[in-house]
Amino acid sequence: MLTVALAALSGAALALVIGLLLGRTKRAREGSTTPQAMSFAGAAILGFFALFLGFSIAGTWQQLNAARQHTYEESRALTEAYWTAGGLPSADRPVVRNRLRAYTRVVIDDEWSTMQHDTGSQAAWRAVDQVRAAVDQAAAHSQTEASARTDVLRSLSEVNAKRNARLGDLRASVPVLAIGGLLVGAVFVLATPSVIGLTSNPRNLVLMCFVGASVAFGVSMVTVMSGPFSGAVRVQPTAFELALERYDQIDSDAGVSAPPPFRS
Repeated sequence: MLTVALAALSGAALALVIGLLLGRTKRAREGSTTPQAMSFAGAAILGFFALFLGFSIAGTWQQLNAARQHTYEESRALTEAYWTAGGLPSADRPVVRNRLRAYTRVVIDDEWSTMQHDTGSQAAWRAVDQVRAAVDQAAAHSQTEASARTDVLRSLSEVNAKRNARLGDLRASVPVLAIGGLLVGAVFVLATPSVIGLTSNPRNLVLMCFVGASVAFGVSMVTVMSGPFSGAVRVQPTAFELALERYDQIDSDAGVSAPPPFRS
């Protein structure tokens, strides 16, 4: 929010400077611009700016939601793999589950910080590869164990697909053309009133400062929302933290439902 506040203050200052410089022209002093011309110019400039502002904010919000959705889909696939790993042989089951936990923890503790710099974590890649290797090495001695192994591999394939989608979201950004149009529109909105005849008296300058702050606020919102994992409004690793909680619940439920040890 500090970035947005500073941007709003900067916009107000810029509008004040423009009003002071352009509000002293002959046209501004004489007020020779007709009301019809002022209305037309103002509507055209505001429409141009609103078009690019709406497009940019909608685009960044859509990218943010899509990135968040991919994290939850990956989390669900991890949870499914952890669950189905319960059908693996007793010697392989803890190995696979511990490596799933390790991968989830690496994503939270290591990869999330590297994604703020638009890159994935090599440690996370190694961790997910180690899960696959553990499942490949699991020896199935019955049809049930073979079926469980197939189900875990299927879930891991889903994990890899959603992981790739999540990393692909790192490159999501608003088109340069939209950003350029937004900035051009912002300058036009601030400059037009003084150009067409708004004098630089105190009342009009206060109005210009308000307009400048509003325009800068809109532009800064696009900036802080840009980058699903690196912007000020970014996706958090909540989905993976929920996966860890689900792992604990699965282990707890398995312990409760396990038969009591045999005693002679």
